[in-house]
Formats: sequence, C-alpha cells, structure tokens
Amino acid sequence: MKQNIEISGELALQLYPNSPQEFKTALEKKFGVEFFLPIEERINTLEDALKVTDRPSVPEFDCVPEDLREFFKATYKCVVIAEALNGGKRFDIYNADEYRHYPYFINNGSASAFGLRAATYDLTFSYAGSGSRLAFVDSKKAKIAGEKFNNEFRDMLSL
Repeated sequence: MKQNIEISGELALQLYPNSPQEFKTALEKKFGVEFFLPIEERINTLEDALKVTDRPSVPEFDCVPEDLREFFKATYKCVVIAEALNGGKRFDIYNADEYRHYPYFINNGSASAFGLRAATYDLTFSYAGSGSRLAFVDSKKAKIAGEKFNNEFRDMLSL
C-alpha cells in the first residue's frame, strides 16, 4: 500500500544527510537537488538570498528622508544576505560567549580597489559595528559574503 506524506522543507533538510539513498532521491524529486546543496553554494545573488529568507524585494523606504533611502536599501540587502548565509540564525546580543564573524574590507581610496581583506570573529562587545544582523556564524560564511557580495557591502559602507 502506497501512502503520501507531507514534509516541510525544514524537516527535509534535517533528514536528508543521514537518509538512505532511496529516500534522498524522493526528497530530491520533491524539493529539487539544489535545495539540498550547502547554503553557501545556493546563495550566489541577492535574489537567491531573498528567496531563501522569504523576504520581499528591496523596499523603497519612502517613509524615510530621501537622502537616507539608498543607505537603508543597501543595509537591507546586506542584512538579508547575512540572514540567508546564516540559515536564519540570529545572534543573542547579550551572549558574550557567542562568536560573531565579519568580513573586513580594504580600500586605498578608489572604489575599484574596495575588496575583502579578511574574515574574522570578535566577541560581542558593544562597540559600533558589532551588530548581530550583519555577523556570520563562521569565518567561511563571512569570507563568502565578502567575496560574492562585495558590491553590496561596498554600497552599504560607502553611503
């Protein structure tokens, strides 16, 4: 007797790594092979990040003064990228034991020379720039964000 079951994407992602090949094939048919790729391989564009996080496209921010709108748009993009690469994990701002990883950039005064310098981590001291929404769960993801989304971070940091 054949029976159908409903399964959420979240549960499918949890079950997939340790499932027998037959079940993996069934999950791949339902969700697509790319659904089970590591998150850093699935997120290559802002559109990918928006899709994974189920966030709407970049708002116009027409409720803020016009001279601030581009900054808010750029920040929104980077927050969505971080959320996508982190798999939705949010950091506890009050947990000093939780490391946060950041991409660090270098610029020699030219917009074309803006590039990823390193990906590192820091404790959760409350100095400017240590925001939870722009941190990454590990150095690998921080480096990927800095390389793949260099333009988005440059736009945010230069406004």
